[in-house]
Amino acid sequence: MSGLRARGRDADRGGPLLEFAAMFPILLVTAVVAVEAFLAFVAAERLESAARAGARVAGTQELGGAEAEARAALPTWLDDATVTAAANDSAGFYVEVSHPLPIVFSAAGFDLTLTRRVDMPDV
Repeated sequence: MSGLRARGRDADRGGPLLEFAAMFPILLVTAVVAVEAFLAFVAAERLESAARAGARVAGTQELGGAEAEARAALPTWLDDATVTAAANDSAGFYVEVSHPLPIVFSAAGFDLTLTRRVDMPDV
């Protein structure tokens, strides 16, 4: 009887390894998507913050240092962002900051651009 039990246990020896091998790609893709989504949200928040800083300066100094202030508010990994400051249609100013979506694993070939615009009335 004990011989049957021993054979039953030996027959089950590779099961956990096969389960892990089947689940690992799913876990890996989930982790990569989570990292990419996190970086996209952080980049969007940093662009918004820079646009607000530039618009604040544009509202008080009338475009004097709006672009420079927006650039100074960007982190170094977003240094190549495009910053535009100009007058808007309602006698105020706007600052727009754009940057390609930072993709760590760029094999997917996405070509998306994040853009944040903040309008400020002339005060």
